Amino acid sequence: MHKFTILLAAILFFSVFDADAQRRLTTYESLLQRTDQPSSYVDHVLLPVDDSTAQFSVIFRLDYDFLPFLRIRPDMSPPQPEAEYFAPLRMGLEVFEGTAPTSRRSSTAPSVFRDAWQDTVWVDNFEQTKSRSDYAQGYIHTELDEGVYHYELQLARAGSIREQSSSRRNFRVENYQDSESAEFILMSDLSVTGNQLTGTLLNYGNNVLYGQDYHLLIKIPSESAIDVDEFILNLHRLRSGSTENGEIRHTETITSDQIVKLSSARVFKNGNDISIQAELQDEGIRYAYVEIPNQEFENARYRLSLTAEGRDEPVGQRNVNSQWLDMPISLYNLDVAIEMLRFIVDDRELRRINSGSTSEREEKFREFWAQRDPTPETEFNELMAEYYRRIDYAYQNFTSLQTPGYDTDQGRAYILYGAPDNIERRLPTDAPTREVWTYPNRTLIFEATTGFGDFRLVSES
Repeated sequence: MHKFTILLAAILFFSVFDADAQRRLTTYESLLQRTDQPSSYVDHVLLPVDDSTAQFSVIFRLDYDFLPFLRIRPDMSPPQPEAEYFAPLRMGLEVFEGTAPTSRRSSTAPSVFRDAWQDTVWVDNFEQTKSRSDYAQGYIHTELDEGVYHYELQLARAGSIREQSSSRRNFRVENYQDSESAEFILMSDLSVTGNQLTGTLLNYGNNVLYGQDYHLLIKIPSESAIDVDEFILNLHRLRSGSTENGEIRHTETITSDQIVKLSSARVFKNGNDISIQAELQDEGIRYAYVEIPNQEFENARYRLSLTAEGRDEPVGQRNVNSQWLDMPISLYNLDVAIEMLRFIVDDRELRRINSGSTSEREEKFREFWAQRDPTPETEFNELMAEYYRRIDYAYQNFTSLQTPGYDTDQGRAYILYGAPDNIERRLPTDAPTREVWTYPNRTLIFEATTGFGDFRLVSES
């Protein structure tokens, strides 16, 4: 396995320009604008009720920075006294017969179900309203008979309606006894104990989390359609810039020990999680459960493919994206990532790494960090991640009107040495403000040059 293809995969997944245009136009600031977008995720799950009926559930996750919070009014009584902001939410779901219109116009097909989910999010301070690690999640569900459907979602936020870009999707409820296809459900955990299967839905849409293993619950073809006891699961890395299969990164034979028959399956809220529970019964619908060792794989795009024993064509496929939720900004683009090496390499070395074709430059970049990897036995390079996180911190905390944070004296110091053990601000009567940063083996003194947070390094000892 090649290390540090995480960067190239991220570049190819997020890039929207050709290579030459990127090298002309892409800067750290432009990457920040393109990637600093709030996140929401939508997916749907089908679980059998009987041979021709399914429980259909739409699940969704909304990060706090996606929600428009309002300040609490004096006449309100929040559930916790310390709450300062709130976000009222309403998610509406409508299910229609047939496939969705090709345009964005409203569907004219018969509506078979309509319902809404409502909640109010309360937070204690303004910082929480911008959080990407906190989220609201929920689900709406109904039972549907065999047939072809599509659904539409609308999210009302603080009194305004905003239709999600991913809110219109087609799906099919099959007759489970005649089913020849497989369906994949992404889960963060899954267990089979006694006569019960339980697990937590991952709920990141078509994304899995980079560096974290995950589970699959796979509805496999019925015995009357394909009567085999073994299936082959392959995880293909998709070719760069293409939907074609690349190398197989993982393959596994699913045996009868991993196949169960489920009935009475349901989706339910379990604390802040959304979970699945089902009973194991001999007359149930066939499912397989598998754990995917995602810690071993690059941050890239993949295709899950299930093949029945003795068949060449897959019985089911699903594309998934590995998502590094807090990936440093520079790593979204090779040119920016190489440029930011200037704080730790000289001009000659930087020109060497930055010469040649894109693939040659990427290979030299990977080699540079592979030589400095503190844990070469793992796919993740902690030193590289820490270095580029420091650049992000410098930009966020030391940027002035004239200079991006990573090019200020304080920003460079933070990039090279990390957070100081202590920061002391001194306010002399007849001299500029000073900051003293203390490290175990050095002391840096910065002096204010303006009244807008600009500091220059005046002493290092």
